[in-house]
Amino acid sequence: MIEKTIRDSNFEFLRIVLIIMIICLHYIRHGGALKYLNSSNFNFYITYAFESFSIIAVDCFILITGFFQINKKYQFKKIVDLWTQVFFYSILISSIFWIIKLEPITIGNITRTLLPVITIRWWFITAYITLYCLSPFLNAALNSMDQNNHKKLLFALTFFFVILPTFCSSIVFFQDIYFLKNFILLYSIGAYIKKYDIVYKINFIYIYILCCSFTFLISVFIHTINKNNLSSFNYNSIMVELSAICLFMFFKNIKIDSPKINKVAASVFGIYLISDDPFVRKILYSKILHCADYYYSPFFLLHMIISLIGIFIFCLITETFRQQLFRILHPIYNSLIMAISHRLRIYNGLDLSDAEYNLKNKY
Repeated sequence: MIEKTIRDSNFEFLRIVLIIMIICLHYIRHGGALKYLNSSNFNFYITYAFESFSIIAVDCFILITGFFQINKKYQFKKIVDLWTQVFFYSILISSIFWIIKLEPITIGNITRTLLPVITIRWWFITAYITLYCLSPFLNAALNSMDQNNHKKLLFALTFFFVILPTFCSSIVFFQDIYFLKNFILLYSIGAYIKKYDIVYKINFIYIYILCCSFTFLISVFIHTINKNNLSSFNYNSIMVELSAICLFMFFKNIKIDSPKINKVAASVFGIYLISDDPFVRKILYSKILHCADYYYSPFFLLHMIISLIGIFIFCLITETFRQQLFRILHPIYNSLIMAISHRLRIYNGLDLSDAEYNLKNKY
């Protein structure tokens, strides 16, 4: 009998909300609104409001990872599945752009296409895979701690990776790979929430709105006095971290059971890969959506919403076709992964039975 994973629809719905937030961030950043609009135009405030409420998306994704991964074993197949999907879109998108001659065939482009993770074609993918490879060691450390020491660790990580960078952003030490440092902190916070399941009688959505509103006000103020500043907050800023935790806790505390939501959420990763591919970005916001034409238009907000919906639906449909293709090729793919897993476990002198059982019963 095939054993299937039952996913919590509240977290799956959160993942859908987060990918929409990420697309929104890409629209206002890559589309240029965040760079070119100024405080004399009302669309400037719309832009900064959307950024302030959406900038927490990446942090929330890592909280979800820590929450669910803390009690799971490291799976080589998960890395291979992830890498295969990344490689598929890297090859597909590059091939299309080369065929229609929108991108030149150069050594650099070929290298980035064949080695998308190593060459950081998608920064989040490289950081996420690095975090996942570190997860067994993080889990071993976090699970060996009692609650008090876990709490002390969070305070220490927060001080060094959030508080100090917020007020001392010019210090090189805090700028160096701050994404990975922040991811480790957020992973540890998600793990803490999962391990101790502390119940707070607080409506977290109100705190989320309050924190995001504060982010908006500070962002507008800083931009007003410093025109060259595009955003006053990074992913590891105090208000952003707090907002992300509050939104995560809000969705954690609600109950939703919807197979349809779960099905759509399964495509979130593919939606990100398609919409944020560097080749796609070059033409999506300038030559397809023509974002620059709407910077000062009264239809700016309408154009943004229609664009977000269009990007989401197109990427969702494309990812659905990709999933169907992979299901057809699954027997060949699974046999290949089993062979690789056999070789690795034989090389390390490990027993094969557990790996064989997990691989055969994954689907």
